[in-house]
Amino acid sequence: MSTQTRIKHDTPQGLTYPQQTADEETSVCKEESTNGHVKTSSDSNGLIIENPAQRLTPEVAQAMDALRTSHLKARAVAHESIVTPAMRREDSDLRVRMFRTLGGSNGNLETLKNDLRDGALRRSDQISTTIRDRAIRGSISVADIFKWSDHVIVQPEPVDHSFWWARTDATVAPGLRADFQNDGLHFSGMCKVNDYDGSMDTSFGAIAKFALQPARFPTPGPSGLFRSSPHIELFGGIVAYAPNWDLIQGNGIAECSVFLRQTLFRWGFGQTGPVAIVVAEATENDVMRIYLKNTGYSRQLPMPGFQALPAVTYNQNHLPPNELWAETEVRFNIHLNCTGAQVICDPRVLLRTFQWSPTPV
Repeated sequence: MSTQTRIKHDTPQGLTYPQQTADEETSVCKEESTNGHVKTSSDSNGLIIENPAQRLTPEVAQAMDALRTSHLKARAVAHESIVTPAMRREDSDLRVRMFRTLGGSNGNLETLKNDLRDGALRRSDQISTTIRDRAIRGSISVADIFKWSDHVIVQPEPVDHSFWWARTDATVAPGLRADFQNDGLHFSGMCKVNDYDGSMDTSFGAIAKFALQPARFPTPGPSGLFRSSPHIELFGGIVAYAPNWDLIQGNGIAECSVFLRQTLFRWGFGQTGPVAIVVAEATENDVMRIYLKNTGYSRQLPMPGFQALPAVTYNQNHLPPNELWAETEVRFNIHLNCTGAQVICDPRVLLRTFQWSPTPV
């Protein structure tokens, strides 16, 4: 059984929040560094960390870039606020009218009641439409899962059964920064709502890719089933602050939750080149969560250190003799409402990713 390996990097590579969206043209990389361990580069959409020893064909490298673009587009859709500025203005106006009417200054109570009802129904319809639209636009297109009946020929005893690290794509939220250093990927900074009656839905984190070549496939048992159970390490903490309730802005909310994912896939043939065909996938929401509402104070969410990622099971006998890829995602989802609501990396969040070996079931 091989030991787990942590990839180190001798020269820090930094990333600040990009000003462009995922749909905008990616700017040319301004800085690229290579040493004996990793190669780092950055563009307007994030930080890319690659393993030079993991040799990729030009077609696969291009497909990985396309897959990254799909993730960025889905991320941008997820960050779109469900409540539009026009809806927020309408709610503010109705609240002001309500307090004026209840205070007896002017207005008719029955008319206000009808307006509040109509506004709630209209908002419900708008939110439902927005959620359906986001679900359609936020989905990442992958080819249908292929079913194979041919068994893989047993390979000679491999030297290492591990999924070898190939690349990491890091993304940051407004006000945050990512730096890849000797001990891992560091996130630092503060994400804050500065606009009056404003809100923010954003995230930061990293997606890492690993490969297991057919020559290194472990010898299967009679069932051919294997379990892929990677883990990460998270150190540091998150501090959230939620303002008090405001007459015009409503609830002061600060929320940060951790989303984890593992996806196994292989490359198949598509019309324009390789496409990712999902073999197995598992996700987990709200692994860690901090939620404050109308508190007027802050609280800290400490990181756990060791953190298991969602495990998946796959049948190696049903796979063609091609590379098997694994993709792991660690994402901190942030929701802020009301001026002054904020989430801070305290003083930073450190993410360490490890290689791992599948185990027979």
